[in-house]
Amino acid sequence: MSLQIKRLEDMLGQKLLRRVQGRVDGATAEGRVLISYGREILRLNDEVYASVAEDAAVGSLRIGLPEELMESVFPAAMARFQGFYPRVRLSVRADASANLRPLLENGELDLILFKHCEGQAAINTMTVWQEPLVWMAGEAYATTLPTPLPMALFGENCCFRIAATAALAKAGRAWQLNYTGSSITGLRHAVCCGLGIAVLPQSLLVPGMVVIGTGLPPLPEARIAAAFAAGTTHPAAERFVALIGEEIRAQRGMLTRTPMIATVA
Repeated sequence: MSLQIKRLEDMLGQKLLRRVQGRVDGATAEGRVLISYGREILRLNDEVYASVAEDAAVGSLRIGLPEELMESVFPAAMARFQGFYPRVRLSVRADASANLRPLLENGELDLILFKHCEGQAAINTMTVWQEPLVWMAGEAYATTLPTPLPMALFGENCCFRIAATAALAKAGRAWQLNYTGSSITGLRHAVCCGLGIAVLPQSLLVPGMVVIGTGLPPLPEARIAAAFAAGTTHPAAERFVALIGEEIRAQRGMLTRTPMIATVA
């Protein structure tokens, strides 16, 4: 391997690895660029192979996922999935994460993507994405934290709501529900209009909203995980999860810049 890298360095006329006292100490700037291109070449190679090899696959795939994923990453992932599996029919159910697990266990779904705020997901699941869960307020209304605390939350079985109310109860902080709904768009509007404070993953912050940095209790990490039906997992299900993960990283990764943080009394 060392000889191959040396030949590559000679061919490019660039040092690709940092060496300190004869030992490798990471990649140089040029090396990191080459690694990035190499990964992209491998990804394209995989897509070309998959597009040809999987085109003949037929059947159906029953998927369950939260509504906010339908509003954000699903359309792009769906378009790419159809390129890989044009003859696989998708049946999609958008529902609260708490409602999807029983459907999977009862054999009504082949695959679910679900939210959770636990330290570890259940057995036989895989984490697709995780990030900080934060308190958010309308930018024009983030000056004080009244008592009881006005809240804008998803339904009772939402893990974000459960995490928020548990944190407030532990801190002995009174709260009242001023808005509830199932749509992330509706929740954002409620927050921006000052109806209440929301608890959402940091990447879902939009203009007109700020993160509340002081005065409220800490929150757990927000996670998106995948679980498959018992038995042999169809390659199409694994491909769909991979595509969802790529779209989340592409969309939310660009949004995880340093957020505007409000200090309130």
